[in-house]
Amino acid sequence: MPIGLSDPDGSQNGQINDLNIAMRRAVVNALDFLQDDLGMDRAVAYAYLSAAADFEISQVVDRTVGVHGLIRKDHFTAQ
Repeated sequence: MPIGLSDPDGSQNGQINDLNIAMRRAVVNALDFLQDDLGMDRAVAYAYLSAAADFEISQVVDRTVGVHGLIRKDHFTAQ
């Protein structure tokens, strides 16, 4: 379950503390997982995430907001 969190200290390097930052980080973490751990080509991993993964809001409390990705294990196990 890849996650992405915004910066709890707010704006840094031109980025603001919001769900867009958290979503981008969750997607990059998901792409890294699919590519590095499962050996998937990055372009295919991006297409997979677009078609078959779900992303949900993890938290919006306090200064940090978060998003987590749901990647189904049964999509990658031998049947």
